[in-house]
Amino acid sequence: MHTDLAGNRIVVADKGRRRRMRLLLFILSAFLLWAVLTFFSQQDNLQGKNSRLAQMQKKLAESVKQNKELKLEVTRLNDPEYIEQRARKDFHMIRPGETLFVTPKSE
Repeated sequence: MHTDLAGNRIVVADKGRRRRMRLLLFILSAFLLWAVLTFFSQQDNLQGKNSRLAQMQKKLAESVKQNKELKLEVTRLNDPEYIEQRARKDFHMIRPGETLFVTPKSE
């Protein structure tokens, strides 16, 4: 009878260990599931931000190019020869004593 009780104690202790192991595995699997879901959510968020970053960098490059062109135009507009050239071309202006010849546009 003594061995029966000892045997019973071993079986009860073994059941307790199994319950603790199941609980530990459940907690571990829940944590791993949360970690995987968080990882994929962050990956998706990162892809969206990288896409937006690429768009903004493209827009910045275009703005820098336009800024350079405008600065060049400003420096040109400070040159009297360039102003005269633009006035002759755009507004058909002439100097005193010159004759303006206009050719008709062919259709």
